[in-house]
Amino acid sequence: MVISWRLRSCARGFRWVRTLANAALLLVLIAPALTPRVAAQAVDCSAYDSQIWAQSDFDRDPARYAALDPDGNGVACETLPPGAAPAWWTNEIPAAAEGASLVSVTDGDTIRVNVAGQNEPVRLILIDTPETHDPNNPPECYGQEATDYLSWLLSLGGDLYLEPDVTNRDRYNRLLRYAWLDFGDGRAYLVNEVMARSGYAALATFPPDVNYVDQIREAVRFAREHGYGLWSGCETDASGDTNELAPAAPASGSAARGIVSELAPGAAAPAAPSGCDPAYPTVCIPSPPPDLDCGDIAFRRFEVVPPDPHRFDGDHDGVGCER
Repeated sequence: MVISWRLRSCARGFRWVRTLANAALLLVLIAPALTPRVAAQAVDCSAYDSQIWAQSDFDRDPARYAALDPDGNGVACETLPPGAAPAWWTNEIPAAAEGASLVSVTDGDTIRVNVAGQNEPVRLILIDTPETHDPNNPPECYGQEATDYLSWLLSLGGDLYLEPDVTNRDRYNRLLRYAWLDFGDGRAYLVNEVMARSGYAALATFPPDVNYVDQIREAVRFAREHGYGLWSGCETDASGDTNELAPAAPASGSAARGIVSELAPGAAAPAAPSGCDPAYPTVCIPSPPPDLDCGDIAFRRFEVVPPDPHRFDGDHDGVGCER
C-alpha cells in the first residue's frame, strides 16, 4: 500500500516536471516573437573613409543609406575625401589571382611588377586612361592625375594580386591582368574598377577579355553621372585632338560629361548632342535620326551594346568603328 502510494506520487511529480519543461520550451520558442523589434542602426558617414565609396552604396540603396545624405541633396558624405571604393559584388580575392609586388607605375593603366620571380609589365584590362608617354604628342588631360591616383592607391600597403582573363599578353608583350588589392579588412578592391569608378579611366573592351565588363561599365556610368575626375575636368579642343585636351570648368551631378576616346585622324569633334544613346556608353553619340555611319563621327574603337541603332559594330564584337 505504501509502495503503491509512493509510485503514484512519483508519477505525479514526473508529470509536473514534464509540464514545466514543456512550458519552458514553449517560452523559448515564442520569446523572439514577443520581444519588441529594434530597428537596425542607421549606417552613417563614420563607417566610410571615402566619399566615392559612400556615394556608391547610397546610389544602390538610397532608402537603406539615407543617413549618408542628411541634407537630401543626393550627395553622400560630402566632407569625406574621394578615396576609393571596394568591390561591391565580392569581398574575396579570386582564386585564380597570383600574388605580386609592385615595382613601378608607368601610367594610369600600366604598371610593372615582380611576379613568379620575373619583372613584368602589366596592362590593366578593360580600362583606358589618358596617355602620358606618347613621344609625338603632349600628355592628355588627366593623364598625370590618373598616374598619380594609381600610384597613391598602390602605395597604401595592401597585398597586390593579378588575375588573368583569356589572353595572356598583348602585342607589346605586356601581361593582361586584373589587379586586386587586399588590405586585410575583409574587403577586396579591383584596381581596374576603382580607376573607372573614381573617374580616371574610360571603358575599353577587347573581347574575349571581358570578365568584369559589366562591373566596369557600371563604374564608368557612375563616374560620368557624378562628374568624377576626367568626366568633368576635361574637354576636347575645337579640332577634336585628344592629345591637346584642356581643363574644363567643373560640372556637377548628372550634367557632368566628358569624352576621352580615340578619334579618326583629322576628324573634328561633333557638337554636343542633346542626348547620348545608351548603346554607346563610353562616348556620347545621339540616337537616330539621322542614321550615322562611322565616317560621320569622330570616334573610333568604342564600346557598343545592343541594339546598336547606327550599326557601328558590323562584326558584332562589341567594338564600334574599328577602322
